Amino acid sequence: MTNETILSIEKLNISVKKNKIIKNLSLSFYKNKVTAIMGPSGCGKTTLIRSLNRMHDLDKSFKVKGNISFGNTNLLKADPILVRQQIGMVFQRPNPFPNMSIYENVLAGYILNGIKLSKEEKDNIVDINLKKVGLYDEVSDNIHRKGSHLSGGQQQRLCIARTLAMKPKVLLLDEPTSALDPKATTRIENLINELKNEVSIIMVTHNIEQASRVSDYTAFLYLGDLIEYDTTETIFTVPKDKRTEEYLSRKYG
Repeated sequence: MTNETILSIEKLNISVKKNKIIKNLSLSFYKNKVTAIMGPSGCGKTTLIRSLNRMHDLDKSFKVKGNISFGNTNLLKADPILVRQQIGMVFQRPNPFPNMSIYENVLAGYILNGIKLSKEEKDNIVDINLKKVGLYDEVSDNIHRKGSHLSGGQQQRLCIARTLAMKPKVLLLDEPTSALDPKATTRIENLINELKNEVSIIMVTHNIEQASRVSDYTAFLYLGDLIEYDTTETIFTVPKDKRTEEYLSRKYG
C-alpha cells in the first residue's frame, strides 16, 4: 500500500546572510504519518520545519528558495496567514498566551484572525480540543483561569489544543518535550500516536529513543544536507550511511 503525500519539498535552499543552512533538500511527507527529523545540533532541523509554515518571513535575514508543494499550492508563494491555518506549529517551550484564559487560548487562532463564532461554536471547539489532548478533565473547573498556572506538560498540551482548534492538515512539533519531565513527555508521546489518525505530524527531536518510539518515518540531516530518509524501522536497523549509523550510536551529537 503506497502512502499519500501531504507535503513535498523540492530543491529547498535556506541561507542566512552567506551561511547556507539547508542545501538543495528534497523529500516528501506522508498523510497521517509521524515523521521525525533528527540530526546533531546546528544541522538545520528547526530551520527546515519553520520554513514549512513560513516562520522565516518574520526574519528578513533568511533567504528561502525552492518549492514546498501542499496540494497544488507552492507554500512559499501563498498567503502566510492561510499557510499557518493549514500547517500549525507547536514550539519547544510551552507558550500559552499569558493574558488569555485557558478557554481563550484554545480559541486564540480565531480571536487573532478576527473570525466570529457563536457562544455554542466556541464552547464546542474548546471542549472537543481539550478532550483531544486529554486536558478537559484536568482544567474544566478552571477553564476561565489563565493558562500560566498549569504545569509545563499541561501548558504544552494546551498549546497543541490551540493549534488543533484551527483544524490544520499538518502539525509541526519543534522538540515538543525537551522542556518537560519524563511523565509529561510520555503523555505527549502517547498523544502524538493518537493524533496522527487525524493530522499529519512532522516532529523535530534530538531524542533518538523518542524518534524510534513515535515516528513512522525518519529523516537524518547533517550540516544542512539530507543524508538519509526512510521508514523509522529501516533507519534504526539498517542505516545506509555511515554518518547515520554513527549518530544513532552516539558517536557525535
